[in-house]
Amino acid sequence: MKGIRKCVFFVCWTSIVIALAFLFPLARAEENRELTVIAEVNGEPIYLEELRETWDSMSESYRKQLPRGFRDLLEQWIRQYLLEQAARESGLHREPCVERKIEHLVRQVLVQEFIDREVVERVEVSEEIIEAEYTANPSLYTEAEKVEARHIMVESEEAADEVIRRLSHGENFEEVARQMSIAPDASQGGFMGTVRRGDLSPEMENVVFNLSEGEISPVIKSEYGFHVFRVENHEEARLKEIEDVREEIIARLSSRLKQEIFEKLVEDLKTTAEIAIIEDNIPLELLQGGGE
Repeated sequence: MKGIRKCVFFVCWTSIVIALAFLFPLARAEENRELTVIAEVNGEPIYLEELRETWDSMSESYRKQLPRGFRDLLEQWIRQYLLEQAARESGLHREPCVERKIEHLVRQVLVQEFIDREVVERVEVSEEIIEAEYTANPSLYTEAEKVEARHIMVESEEAADEVIRRLSHGENFEEVARQMSIAPDASQGGFMGTVRRGDLSPEMENVVFNLSEGEISPVIKSEYGFHVFRVENHEEARLKEIEDVREEIIARLSSRLKQEIFEKLVEDLKTTAEIAIIEDNIPLELLQGGGE
């Protein structure tokens, strides 16, 4: 299994590093005076700053696949440089099919960088916008009504009647649950924990959320069996404080604003562009089933 993970990791880094090597030779040359050389492969330098940036961007799960940490990452880069150099010496980078793949990679990097600069970096969520969103959409930032409840589930109506009989005679709910319930929470005295509106079926919810604290429900039938509930604590729905949801609001608004800016950017570009779609050159099977 470790061998498989290392193989997958190797393939991933092959595509990433070779792409970077093809895409940024000029940037490297211009930055040579400022960067720190930590290795050379046939005279071609590997820079500390580039490798550190890659290391810092790696997830912990990827780092765990490198037993020697940063040294293993450096070894990966050395291997990629060797492979890239061999590929260039063979003239592979001049073959039309490879050139098209390189152009595709260049296009992807340019598009992402352009979007980062023209869309992502332009998104600003002001305090006024945060407060307006919070005020306009209270339902998004309201904590649902919830109860803490206990539960007994049995297989038959007769068993449910016995549960009700024992509880009505003052027997402890937790003990009856441990002795009679077939639910997974029986060993905890039927304690379900916190239940929010929407967690239960409508039939159960309508009963449970109308119980007073300490009140025991009538028997409720479901596809799983027969149920009896007792509510121990009931909290009404409440609007969260704005400080508690600030980051959530920023994330939601940022996503929305990015989409709006992106769509406007594309539409503006379209208005000044000449675009011609030659449908006659597109196979009919590719055009069918995709809508009008």
